Amino acid sequence: MIRLILTTCLLSLTLSSAIGQTIEAQGEAIIYDQDLDDARYRATQQAIKQATLQASSRVRSHDAMVNGTISSNTSIQSAGVAKDTRILSESVDSDILTVLIQTDISPEGMCENGTINPYKKSVGITGFALQTPQQANLGALHNIPREFPKALADEINQQGYLRALAATNLSVYPDLINAPTSMTNDGSLTDVANIGEDLGVQYVISGVVRDISERFPKRPDQKTPLNKLLSWANKEDNQRKFVLDLYIYDGFSGALIFQERYDETGKWDTDETNKIGFGTGQFWTLHYGQIVKQTLKNMAIDTSDKLNCQPFVANIFRTEGNQIHINAGSLAGIKKGDQFQVFRRYEIFDQLQNAQTQLNNANINVTITQVQPNFAIGELAVDARVLNVQQQDVVIAW
Repeated sequence: MIRLILTTCLLSLTLSSAIGQTIEAQGEAIIYDQDLDDARYRATQQAIKQATLQASSRVRSHDAMVNGTISSNTSIQSAGVAKDTRILSESVDSDILTVLIQTDISPEGMCENGTINPYKKSVGITGFALQTPQQANLGALHNIPREFPKALADEINQQGYLRALAATNLSVYPDLINAPTSMTNDGSLTDVANIGEDLGVQYVISGVVRDISERFPKRPDQKTPLNKLLSWANKEDNQRKFVLDLYIYDGFSGALIFQERYDETGKWDTDETNKIGFGTGQFWTLHYGQIVKQTLKNMAIDTSDKLNCQPFVANIFRTEGNQIHINAGSLAGIKKGDQFQVFRRYEIFDQLQNAQTQLNNANINVTITQVQPNFAIGELAVDARVLNVQQQDVVIAW
């Protein structure tokens, strides 16, 4: 009778998910040239991404008998697209438009297989080199190569869909002008695959800060109104660029899977002699700091959105009998009883004799039996040596 009730509840949840969900979400966008319509469109698009990520859930249940009692662990997970989006409210603060929307998320083909796995994928964020270091003199922003990726990791973790680790001491590009296709000493384009393996992450995020130069307003003429003349004299209208390229790589193969340029402008509304430093409390109070913070949020949402439909992959770092250890645990959302597929890792060489990583399905399933925060133990049907399961092979959930 209990199991019948559980089954009925699960069917009800599945039916509800199939019909769709109504989600409320918030989005923000910078207003340029007083173009409110353009900002409203961009803020709405950001809110739709947020809503789709929130609705990324499907029914996944595991029943167990404990001391004669049936316990059920159910989580929701689904993929979907937004329809019938409505703006509920909007507000403007410091040239940033915030909208609250309500939208219907229907489970239609956001991901090819119609579902998204429930695990948090790990991303390692390297340092973001500054292309023109002299531009950091204004405001003493010389710490931006390390502080910006730290702030990005914090923003991604606040979103809650990925698990970001900051490795800002690492640099990917010896040649910033040609990034992301920089050549390394051994002739390969990047050493991202080695970085991914060293950090134990599934994806590697890097970037280049292209431009943080100051843009002076046009010199006033005799027809300039007094208030504009005073603003120019006090340098209240000084604009500063923030142009950044973001690159996301697969940590196993080193392949570039996503890139995006963010090009924003904010007011540098403080004295030129103030040595503020990037990421300080005073920096975030500036209009320019608020623009950078908005860019960070856009980057975090874009990253979560682009990786949402990717499979979850974890390294096998130890084998013992029929047990394997993988480098992901409860922090990634793995639970006892979860099942994964084993893939073997091979190195192949391209026409230039550069090593490439290939993952082949071994048609072997593993069931998780023990879970720790940073790793988990799974059991195979037979001894790992019989199946030729080795360290550096991987497990995958689609």
